Amino acid sequence: MFIDPLRHYAIEVKPIGAACNLRCEYCYYLGKGSGQSAAPALMSDDVLERYVQQVIAIHGRRAEIEFAWHGGEPTMCGIPFFEKALQLQRRYGLGRRILNTLQTNGTLLTDDWCRFFHDHHFRIGISIDGPEHLHNIYRKDVHGEGTFARTMHGLELLQKHGVEFNTLTTVNAANATHPTEVYDFLRQFSDFMQFLPVVEVLPRAKDNGNVAMPPGLYTHIHHHEGQQVSHFSVPAEAYGKFLCTILDLWMAKDMGHKFVQVIEATIGNLTRRPAGLCVHEGVCGHCGVIEKNGDLYRCDRYVFPEYRIGNIMTQPLHDMMQTNRRFGEYKIDSLPSQCLHCDVVDLCFGGCPKDRLLERLTFGSIAASPIGTSAVGATVERRNYLCAGYKMFFRYIRQKYPQIKKKL
Repeated sequence: MFIDPLRHYAIEVKPIGAACNLRCEYCYYLGKGSGQSAAPALMSDDVLERYVQQVIAIHGRRAEIEFAWHGGEPTMCGIPFFEKALQLQRRYGLGRRILNTLQTNGTLLTDDWCRFFHDHHFRIGISIDGPEHLHNIYRKDVHGEGTFARTMHGLELLQKHGVEFNTLTTVNAANATHPTEVYDFLRQFSDFMQFLPVVEVLPRAKDNGNVAMPPGLYTHIHHHEGQQVSHFSVPAEAYGKFLCTILDLWMAKDMGHKFVQVIEATIGNLTRRPAGLCVHEGVCGHCGVIEKNGDLYRCDRYVFPEYRIGNIMTQPLHDMMQTNRRFGEYKIDSLPSQCLHCDVVDLCFGGCPKDRLLERLTFGSIAASPIGTSAVGATVERRNYLCAGYKMFFRYIRQKYPQIKKKL
């Protein structure tokens, strides 16, 4: 097995599955059709060891190996679980460069947790949607109470102990119209910000789960009759306006000092450097997800039975990830004809396939279609739900880019 010395994968792990102490209304993980229960059963020691061993093995000798702990809420695993993980990393790492990242809602953080993160150089992502009146709209606990105060307490503990962290903010139907308020709030605490658009389709009555399976290579339902985008999803143009305002605020206040992921990724594409954001790269498929029982799925947004690859307890992780190439290449292969003639396709790349919800029939391109054809020769093409917003933002940043380049 040849492995390029710099080869890198981004393998997320859900060591406690979908278990979480919150019930955020827009959560795309609770209740998915993968069979991964929200009950707080912890990844076994055997699965943990196999996970650590195989993730290290598939990386090149000179690559930095990232262990990305997600959920659910991974702090529900407890500190002893992560102490075992660190012991295994030392045993199998043999001096390799290893980074641990952990995404948390922040509500369970304590001094002990933050000392542990600091001492072991964890990088933390904390989920926060802006100031209290915006954060609490969708981010509630099991009793329906807002979680802002508890999240802020966790954030303050991270600051107190000098733990490096970034903020992850969903852009949803509630906060999308408040970009200045959201940005000015976040910039007080973080030098690294991520903005994640919320786009979810409600399931049909006969489907399992709280969200519909998204379009994709192994999704055999072409149309979503009777389905609609959830009420908490961000409207496409609102998302575009949100990002344009964030760009203006960043340029005016923080250029070169703070980092906004989507801006950095777009500048990367503009300068022909790696974007570092799978949503806006031509090919994806290198970001697998391992569940608490060792099951490997093709992507965090595709944890459905149709997208299960196998299990690390019975199959080599390297071999399974190799099979993910077709899934990753499908992103560019399935671009609709409208995208191929778009002036910002080199910045957008059609966005995430999960959001390609706008369907239309085209004719006369049966042989060239990567999606498939009907009996009468009509090809179903899918365009991204956020297309209008993406066009707005990418055209705006291209207009502003000469100014950005002068200031950088």
